Amino acid sequence: MTTELTNAVTALNDVTQKHEQLNEKYQGTHDALASNSKAMTDWQTQQGTVELTDQHGNKHPTPTLKTLVEQAQSVNPHPHAMTKAQFDALRELRKQQYSGSGFVEWGKHFDSVIKDGVAINEGMWCRDLGDRVASKFIHLGRKSHFSNPGSSHTDDPITLVDGTAQLLYDGMNVGQGGTSGKDYESIQVPFPPAPDGTKTYDSATGTVTQHNNAEVAFASETATNKVITSRKDLVFLESWHEKIADKDVVYPLGNVQYGASSYEGVTLLNNLVAQGYSAFGEWDENTKGYGAKWSSLTDAQKALFLSEPEHNIYFDPQANAYIQVRYRIRVVEGNSDIWPLTSPTKNDYFLAGEVKSHVAPQGNLIVSKCLTPGYPVFLSTNRGDAVLKHDNHIYGAVDSNKSNVSIAHNGKCFALPIALVQRMNQGAYHPVYNPMGCRSWNQQDNGGAAKWHSPEVGNVTNIIQAFDIKHGVSNRVGAHLATGSIEAGQSGRSDQYKYYDAIYAGQVQDLRLNANKLDVNKLREDAVRKAVAGKMRGKGRVPFTFVMRLKQWTTQLVNQGWVCFVEPDLKTDFYTHPATKDIPRTGGLSGSGLQTIGSFKIDETVYTFDEVRLHPQDHRYIYFKLTAGTLASTAQETNAIFTLLDSYKSTSEFDSLPWVDIIGDPERIAATFPDGVVGQWVPQIPNTPLTVNQRYEVTNKSNNLPVFTYTQDDGVTWVSRQSTSGNSDGQFDSVKNTLGLGVQLALIQYESHSNFTEPSNSNVVIGNVGDIHYTTHSNPGEGNRLQGSLTGEIGKATADPAQAFAPNLGGYKIVNGQFSENSKYPVKTGEVPLAPQGNNSPAVKALSTITEKNGLYYLQLHGAELKHTQITLADMTVITAGSATGPITKGKVYLFKGYGNALINRPIIAIADHASLTWHANVFDGYTINSIGQVLGRLGNVNPLLRAFESRWGDDQTIPIIDGENVKTDLNGNTVKVFCHHTQIPLGIAHND
Repeated sequence: MTTELTNAVTALNDVTQKHEQLNEKYQGTHDALASNSKAMTDWQTQQGTVELTDQHGNKHPTPTLKTLVEQAQSVNPHPHAMTKAQFDALRELRKQQYSGSGFVEWGKHFDSVIKDGVAINEGMWCRDLGDRVASKFIHLGRKSHFSNPGSSHTDDPITLVDGTAQLLYDGMNVGQGGTSGKDYESIQVPFPPAPDGTKTYDSATGTVTQHNNAEVAFASETATNKVITSRKDLVFLESWHEKIADKDVVYPLGNVQYGASSYEGVTLLNNLVAQGYSAFGEWDENTKGYGAKWSSLTDAQKALFLSEPEHNIYFDPQANAYIQVRYRIRVVEGNSDIWPLTSPTKNDYFLAGEVKSHVAPQGNLIVSKCLTPGYPVFLSTNRGDAVLKHDNHIYGAVDSNKSNVSIAHNGKCFALPIALVQRMNQGAYHPVYNPMGCRSWNQQDNGGAAKWHSPEVGNVTNIIQAFDIKHGVSNRVGAHLATGSIEAGQSGRSDQYKYYDAIYAGQVQDLRLNANKLDVNKLREDAVRKAVAGKMRGKGRVPFTFVMRLKQWTTQLVNQGWVCFVEPDLKTDFYTHPATKDIPRTGGLSGSGLQTIGSFKIDETVYTFDEVRLHPQDHRYIYFKLTAGTLASTAQETNAIFTLLDSYKSTSEFDSLPWVDIIGDPERIAATFPDGVVGQWVPQIPNTPLTVNQRYEVTNKSNNLPVFTYTQDDGVTWVSRQSTSGNSDGQFDSVKNTLGLGVQLALIQYESHSNFTEPSNSNVVIGNVGDIHYTTHSNPGEGNRLQGSLTGEIGKATADPAQAFAPNLGGYKIVNGQFSENSKYPVKTGEVPLAPQGNNSPAVKALSTITEKNGLYYLQLHGAELKHTQITLADMTVITAGSATGPITKGKVYLFKGYGNALINRPIIAIADHASLTWHANVFDGYTINSIGQVLGRLGNVNPLLRAFESRWGDDQTIPIIDGENVKTDLNGNTVKVFCHHTQIPLGIAHND
């Protein structure tokens, strides 16, 4: 074979081999394609995995499409629902947008001008139609076809709790008492039954005991275990995170108290969870919230809840579960009037009332419990044992193991305070034994009902009788069952709080905080105008006047205006006596006591006093400071009466006070009310003999025509009358605040505003310094309430202008954010822009700023009381050059004559006391008098004794910067109060941006 043929055969064999190799390769590809084609069909239609073959023949198990979808759904079954990461990001965004947890929108409210609502504050109201119709609820928000009062952008409240926005709405088109219609649609907050005298609370152990009846309850009283006759109830929003699958229920808006039976076409049921889950408190056995069974919903129905953000549902991949942020409004039945711990920014403590009365978290639990002596509790975030870290304006839950996972998903359970509500009681009203009662008394003869002063009531001697509550029974001293309630329509009271089961606006202390970031300058202007209008809310107490049989005693202070007394048998320990144990124990002339008003009679002379204190070492001595003069020791016995604002008898607090004034001779008061009586004594003695229309100035500003109940025979019989308007006997002058009576002894009842400011240290100034407000007006809506709160004085203006704003004129210095207290830098003001009022009405001026305490904004008011002095020439004492002046008396006006300096020959007022002097004709040569009447020496120094007098306000045209309260001498020689006050209730949450 030739070489060429051999090469050709070899080449052909190579081609043949390559073709065989290619055939094998494509056959493998064909087989792989055929195999993969079937696998792809299975991948699209089957569950599980399929095997896919690659070009190298390697096989790969691959999840099918259905399996991948299921896996994706296990991450978030409904992609349009928020994941936890998205939900948390939104929460963090809101935390940056707002100042903290609180109310983003108040909601709308009813107002007395429109139909029958009474506004408590923005978005919070109650219903009151007078004697027979009153609301048993607080209402939050309001939907109506009328124009709704309020500044809120929404009809219903919106809260922010740890960054979660929650719409407070229960879906019910129902108002108070079941009234149907849009005008009444709101969140309705019910309350537990009022105290009925059958429960005791032991402050040492925190134990509350329910007794069979009031007699048994009162018999069980000890030093620490007392019958509950007055209490405050706490309203708050509880918000928590919970797995929907745990109860297989979803709630519209997350509201477990939702009251409608359908939502957007989805049928809701109220029997899916135990009733206690929806209860307002452990006392509530009726409220049943409506929700939907999650597992029974269609995908479209689930999508409805998942896609709408107001339902607050998110998917947590770690828990592989949907979580809903839920809420309920809770009303905690208090054990007493004491609730010192309801603001998380003010303490590092519990949400609690008295000792061992902590509010118990409920969260996802189905059993509601109000108060507990220990864990679980709500804590402020700054406590060391707080598990949750959140902002300072809510409380976070902690359970018994110092954790909180059993209470909510990831332990997230919070409390946002809403209100405290003062409650009346179900007993019969009596001014001595049960001032908080509402029922009438049983009539002895026929079992009918009568008020406390009726002779048909019988002899009332103790509080147990007031809680012996039965239907009309003859010959029994006790309360009448069919009275005191809204339904009964008959009350034993003569003031504004007639029914024990009603909630009145004046009983409510609003604890809500504005979550929005506030413009502090606008906030200041809005707040001061609200204060001037009398719309700022506060709280106060009605005092009690005690009666004590005492014996005058000798001490070194007798001739210094103080009078010392002991109990006649020297057995009373004033350190432990319930009426006196909290009175200051101070000694010496510089020692101060407690402000009071009281009186006693010795040798037919009536002495009044305005201060009380105890001996610093000896518990037997009690001291009263006379309002004028001194009294040498007589060793005589007498009945002393004295009014105390804060005592064990005066713990209830109101915005609108059910005030009582007492008129009478101290001995007569003591004889008629030997166990004391509610109210404040008016320091004015009835004339002897009695005269018709003796005018008495009531001690507080009356907002209505007073009711007066009087006796002319030492309490044997009583008459009760409503005063009318005017200046005759039995008539009330609302401008002068006086009532004309010619009676032996009387109790005067009227409605009066509480103070809404309190003495405070001068604090940091936030924003700009505001204007000066002046007022001497008699109208509470034009500064009268503000004046009373700042100085305790009542404006009685009869001429305009009686109130005005004027700019501050600077002159102040701010150091480290605060006004300098250096006397060189007072805030300067102009002339007082008020009419003099004929010398009959005091005034006040106040400078407004915003300050911050504990992370909250308050209105800060620095100012001074103003007095006008008007004297004619006939009232002046003449001082002639070269003649002895005689003793010079502070505040007295003298007419100077015969001096070489003509500027001095004029009326001059003494601004200090001084011994007799002789001023020669040339002694004042070179002196001048400045624009505000100050007498200036030759070197320009201010004379400390004299000031040029005109019938004018004694204002020195400055605002002194001080802490709390003090006094100063004005330019007319009058002693006037100066002050720094803050509002009692915060205006909003402070922020730094």
